Amino acid sequence: MIVWDDGTKKQRVYEMWEDNFHDPVSYANFYFNEVYGKNEVLLNEEMSADENIVKGMLHLNPYTLHVKGQQAEAKYIVGVATDEEYRRQGVMRELLVKTFQELRSRGELFTYLMPADENYYLPFDFRFGMAQVEQELEYLPELRKETEKQAKDIIEKDSKDSIDAKQESVAKNKEVLLKKEEVEQESQPEECPIKENILGDNKNKRESSFEKYIFKTELSDAELETLVAQENVIKDTLFDLFTEISVPYIRRMEKEVESDYGQVLYVFDGESYVGRAAVGAEDSYFVLSQVFCADASKRENFLEQVILYCEEKYHYNRYQLILDPSWKDITTKIGLYRNFRFMPAKRVKKIMFRLLNIEELSKFLECKIETLKETSETEKEKAGAKICEADSCGTNSKENDVCKSDNCENTICEIDNCEAYTYREDIYIEDKYLEEQSGVYHFSLKDGKVSITKTETIKTDGMQSVSIAALTDYLFGKKEESIDSCETLTEEGKMLLKNICPLSENCIMEIV
Repeated sequence: MIVWDDGTKKQRVYEMWEDNFHDPVSYANFYFNEVYGKNEVLLNEEMSADENIVKGMLHLNPYTLHVKGQQAEAKYIVGVATDEEYRRQGVMRELLVKTFQELRSRGELFTYLMPADENYYLPFDFRFGMAQVEQELEYLPELRKETEKQAKDIIEKDSKDSIDAKQESVAKNKEVLLKKEEVEQESQPEECPIKENILGDNKNKRESSFEKYIFKTELSDAELETLVAQENVIKDTLFDLFTEISVPYIRRMEKEVESDYGQVLYVFDGESYVGRAAVGAEDSYFVLSQVFCADASKRENFLEQVILYCEEKYHYNRYQLILDPSWKDITTKIGLYRNFRFMPAKRVKKIMFRLLNIEELSKFLECKIETLKETSETEKEKAGAKICEADSCGTNSKENDVCKSDNCENTICEIDNCEAYTYREDIYIEDKYLEEQSGVYHFSLKDGKVSITKTETIKTDGMQSVSIAALTDYLFGKKEESIDSCETLTEEGKMLLKNICPLSENCIMEIV
């Protein structure tokens, strides 16, 4: 029996959490003080004479996401657990199916989770849609001392050589002037201006590499309001899908990090906000996570300065960076660089998505249909995109998206300014766990937009089809092979689906 937890089973839920996840008490206390009660928990219970026995649980933590610049509410599935004696009895299956049905009935587009083992969730049509970047590095203080000594020696040598050269030049000039008796007495040489310039130039270069930022651990709500708004605007330009950042989000993150004996650092360059990072020890590494930098040009220096700050304060030497996908170009270093030894960066699959309502999701999707206009007539024919060459076409209106010329069944019109340049296919979508989603859908790609509308519930003989798993794999994982390898799709159907822009640049860095 699946029921919603009303708070009366909190102690049992807490015990099951600890039995399955073995979190430190401080972190478990954070979760049940700050998250539990603001989320929803599904319980799988068994009736008994004395009480209902909780066999399994599933937590639904609410987040506001940005999908292609629009807000969307979604639930992050965490805390999926089954009591040991009830495992392999379909307890988790019942919880997941109920979750799919409930969230779809609310109009939610999809749900997502961070799997402990992907093999638990692949059969339920979850597919990966985000990989975070992880890199380990070692701080080498002796290398830094040597680098600083070399820099100092270079500055001093350059300064000395320049001063000596200037003095020699002055002496020669003075000798010539004296011989010509153009001066009555020997003048004292000026203080060499080159010394200041050389020292200044090298000093500035050195400081740009080891620039000192201001680190803060506390900010007011008013200060955070400005910073989170800035962060959301920047992330809208970087990602197709990301978690909206808010002041309550930051405050909860601070408590979460503190529960694991870490802290959140806010970094400033004078009055200008540079970024933030959650820092804390984990096993043999000091970990930097939840990293955001407001200025892309300062990313490398920002990371270095945060590490140097932590090294000065905690002396850990070994660091692990956990970064969102947009940092991949900053983590290409391998081996010795400046004061560090870098290990190769890894892309680690983290977040799996599960489609719940393809019709609603289509309102957020974009398409590449304009690329068809650039192809040759032959390529258009291969794509199944027929061309209307009628002298007059009744499609030049917002109400119509098909050619209404007599006996014309074509899907694309090339008459100037015609709005009917549309690519359409009917495809059956199969969803084994969400019957409400299975059915025939009319796909329409037009003017960069996507429309997906359910028209029938029953598949007719010979109709092309695609599984919800393959569709999820493409839309969130950008895996064209999941479409190409689908033998139940026509070539036209494959071409249409691959002209939908996937939501593949995603940023979800939360643990719970």
